[in-house]
Amino acid sequence: MNRARGFTLLEVLVALAIFALVAASMLTASSQALKTAARLEDKTFSLWLADNRLQTLQLSSDPLSEGREQGEETYAGRRWLWQSEVKATSEPGMRRVTLWVALRPESGLRGRIEDQALTTLSGFVGVEP
Repeated sequence: MNRARGFTLLEVLVALAIFALVAASMLTASSQALKTAARLEDKTFSLWLADNRLQTLQLSSDPLSEGREQGEETYAGRRWLWQSEVKATSEPGMRRVTLWVALRPESGLRGRIEDQALTTLSGFVGVEP
């Protein structure tokens, strides 16, 4: 009588356990990669928004006054909150501008924009002395 050669039940169970461990680690790694990519996309869009805001201030013909200003914009299909702070510098014809950009939470912002910001951008704007 010929005996059929094959895997025993124990060998099959060990192979399935190894496969399950590999599959679980692959899912965890791919999930982390997706989260990282989404975070990087948010940071990129927030930096572009801050840069656009700074360029708007630099190109504006209106005089730039010291103080804080904040607003909300829709950009890249998302709602963003921004805040700008203009301060005097030691050079009379220059102002320092700091911008903070954060994603607008659905439930409303808790705390300060500076604490929630994905991006902080600083730049200088020339003003008429």
